[in-house]
Amino acid sequence: MTHGRVLRIAVPIVLANATIPILGLVDTGVVGQMGEAAPIGAVGVGAVVLAAVYWIFGFLRMGTTGLVAQAAGARDPAETGAILTRALMIAGLAGITLIALQGPLAWAAFRLAPASDAVEGLARAYLEIRIWGAPATIALYAVTGWLIATERTRGVLGLQLWINGLNIGLDLWFVLGLGWGVQGVAAATLVAEWTGLVLGLWLCRAAFAGAAWRDWARVLDPVRLRRMVAVNTDIMIRSVLLQGSIVSFVFMGAGFGDVALAANQVLLQFLHVAAYALDGFAFAAEALVGQAVGAGQVARLRRAGRLASLWG
Repeated sequence: MTHGRVLRIAVPIVLANATIPILGLVDTGVVGQMGEAAPIGAVGVGAVVLAAVYWIFGFLRMGTTGLVAQAAGARDPAETGAILTRALMIAGLAGITLIALQGPLAWAAFRLAPASDAVEGLARAYLEIRIWGAPATIALYAVTGWLIATERTRGVLGLQLWINGLNIGLDLWFVLGLGWGVQGVAAATLVAEWTGLVLGLWLCRAAFAGAAWRDWARVLDPVRLRRMVAVNTDIMIRSVLLQGSIVSFVFMGAGFGDVALAANQVLLQFLHVAAYALDGFAFAAEALVGQAVGAGQVARLRRAGRLASLWG
């Protein structure tokens, strides 16, 4: 366990995550060319609502990383593929459920964050398009978790560059070129999410090399499923509380008018830059600590925690 190994995992993640707030800045800048505050606020509200709902399922990223890392540390490659299959099944079910409940979700969001008629109308149009990417977005949490656990973080970097680069390019085309406005921003993200999932599954092809990923007796084994649920339940509660605190800024800002809402959306992008950068070292800790636990090596576990914390 060395500083170099920590950095080999963390640096690609830091670079990958740096592109995420850049995408938010481009979204804000592109709709800002429309010369009104309402479109900026609408994209901000719509994106935050979906991010909050999706990140409830962020346990699939963290839980998958931890469990796959432990299986890798225990030298059980069959289980690493089975874990990814379980996570993808959960992601598909969650995504379909969100699509089915899109009406109540939008209603609840705008009751919690009452905005002007202009913002609410544009935000609803944004949500109606973006929600169809729910299965892909949630599945990408599982894919990313698997790649991090197996120390394939360059793959994560490539995946993020593809998704965000395509999204930015389509943003410019759909909004500035075709004049689609807020709906263009949503459509660009939708295309990027689904193509990103295809690329992500290809990057995880090692998980599907054997037959274990479709060994349903193993995949649906009650003991393994209970362990996955136990790990992920605590992470889900943490994610809900964290998202509640972040979303409150947008919801409260909506009550101050379109300009305050738009300003909050811009300011939150700066917070995201710092948070996403630090995630690289958190992800390195998840992978290295998980592998140490799987291998039953306490000294290795402690060193992984110390090195990742030092760099963070």
